[in-house]
Amino acid sequence: MDIYEKANCLIHDYGLLEFLEKYGEAYIVGSYGMNIMTWNDLDFYIDKSSLNGANYYSLVSEILKKFVPGHFDGAFHMENESAFLGFETSISGDRWNVDIWWKSQAEINDSIAYAKKIARLMHENPTLKNAVITIKQDLISRRLYGFDKGKKHYHSKEIYDAVFHEGILTTERFLAYAESFQKS
Repeated sequence: MDIYEKANCLIHDYGLLEFLEKYGEAYIVGSYGMNIMTWNDLDFYIDKSSLNGANYYSLVSEILKKFVPGHFDGAFHMENESAFLGFETSISGDRWNVDIWWKSQAEINDSIAYAKKIARLMHENPTLKNAVITIKQDLISRRLYGFDKGKKHYHSKEIYDAVFHEGILTTERFLAYAESFQKS
């Protein structure tokens, strides 16, 4: 099974998406939707119009029971109507990281539009897709991205910005770019 088949197993066979939709309209975002996954990581947005304390803590309770996380992190802030849940689960036999953010519909729409733009750029120029995947894989091997990353690490958005906006196509150039960016 490839990474997408394994992701689909967790999303559909183990009912992760259906489970999340009980708490509001849920969207799969991130590398899964852009077809550039390099590690077992799924990102979801839930429309925050459904967010409230009872709803949030009920979801936390159900995640703890249903997905038996080996690692769990979360934050609920009623004053600015934001929330996050992150957990790792091995329920499907593979270790998975799952992140859930509550966002406004406008933020969700912007993220979907961004993903479509990235997907279009990669379709027009497959070299860009290969660069993203190679940089991600190299960073994983250096513990700078993905599971078990060190204190110093990078996020997908930083990689996408470097590749799609700065024309950076190698890991060495990405690291030099990121280092110079962090110093400024």
